[in-house]
Amino acid sequence: MRRSVAVVSIVLLGNTAGATARDVARHDVTVSSVAHTVPHIALVPCHRAGAPVSAARGTRPAKLRRARPWAALPSRMALDIAQVEAVVMERMPNRNAALQRDVARAIDEEARQAGLDPLLMLALIHVESSFDPGAVSDAGAIGLMQLRERTLHREIERAGLAPADPRDPVANVRAGTRYLRRLVTAFGSTDLALMAYNAGPNRILSYYRAGDIPDRFHGYPRRIRSERERLRSMVERRHRGAEAADVERAARKGGSLPPL
Repeated sequence: MRRSVAVVSIVLLGNTAGATARDVARHDVTVSSVAHTVPHIALVPCHRAGAPVSAARGTRPAKLRRARPWAALPSRMALDIAQVEAVVMERMPNRNAALQRDVARAIDEEARQAGLDPLLMLALIHVESSFDPGAVSDAGAIGLMQLRERTLHREIERAGLAPADPRDPVANVRAGTRYLRRLVTAFGSTDLALMAYNAGPNRILSYYRAGDIPDRFHGYPRRIRSERERLRSMVERRHRGAEAADVERAARKGGSLPPL
């Protein structure tokens, strides 16, 4: 069986065994069945409380394992830091320029180090908090990426970074991106990782092992994907507009067009 979710418990709990080195890009990793590999799987608590359990049937795990890990792939047009900053400035217009710049740099740096598309992180932040650093959910999730305090502190500690306030937007982005990266590595599928991010890894793992993940959990990765594509279209449209403007300016400067 390809990539058993037994790896989830090892990766999320920080075990230093060889399984932690299994990268999501390697699809040839095989292990024995979950039942024989790890009879008792214990995961860290979810970063926030999920919705009540549903009995609805959904996509089978085997289909999800064959799905392309779209979020770990590069965009058709790779974003540079200026483009990330432009999106953050537009979505956080009432914040000072220094904070906008710091948040954008954290998104860009963490996404690239994690091997994730910066557009994915921008889309996730939009869906989670609408770019409001002060957002707090009914379940106590905080900040841009809607993390619980214990999740943020755990990720900060694992990264060897200085202790931070969960309400600090930069720390929230750094911790949230690293948490998602660990979920992607553990589950071997970005869609599964996003479901686990939203509803909790224990819950998604239990459905996975049972053979079906209810349809309602699939709505979250679909929302992320839709927003990611919207942002990509916006950035590419602006990029084409800027290129066209550069060509026009060059043409006018060269005398082939009348001056503006």
